Amino acid sequence: MNPFWVVALTLAGVSAGSGLCFWLLHKAQEVHSSVWILEHVVCPMIRILVLLFVVSLVYPAIDAQASSLEFWQLLGQQGQFNSLLNILFFAGLLLTFLPLVSHPVFALPIQSILTIALVFSWQYAGLVDKHQLLPSLATSAKIVGYMLLAYFVTRESSIRVSRWLDHRFHIEGSIRLVADAIYLVLQIPVILIYCSFLRLQLSG
Repeated sequence: MNPFWVVALTLAGVSAGSGLCFWLLHKAQEVHSSVWILEHVVCPMIRILVLLFVVSLVYPAIDAQASSLEFWQLLGQQGQFNSLLNILFFAGLLLTFLPLVSHPVFALPIQSILTIALVFSWQYAGLVDKHQLLPSLATSAKIVGYMLLAYFVTRESSIRVSRWLDHRFHIEGSIRLVADAIYLVLQIPVILIYCSFLRLQLSG
């Protein structure tokens, strides 16, 4: 897919998912509903769906003949979509208890890499034993380096945007949603780095 459309569709998907979470939280505060359930269950699940959408756009980078549609077709086989949702949801919960990777700038790319590794293992089941799913040291260094860059780029911008949203809609705490939205977009290079790592193994 053309890189322009990848970025454009990513922005559209992330905006839709973040906007939905933002609207739900806003309505919950108006009617005094359970904000905790939205923040810890509903919005994380929406974020996972957006993450899958973003990954599906970049996943064909592993194989030029593949498409985003094949990614979803693989997930539709034998209940793998539900399995992947459960794995990513509980992986997200687990990461919150690990101080070094609990921040979204690390957690979201880790979930994306986990998604790609699982789908790759399903798609190339007969070849997985011959390939390494765990990133090499050089690939890991590139990924961590970009994660840190994304963190510094996003730190100030997310604060400014969230302050404007809080003031505009008379709410509090939008910074997490804003930061997650920005991280979801900025993780595209991380996904590409890992996909390139897998592609080299297929072509090798």
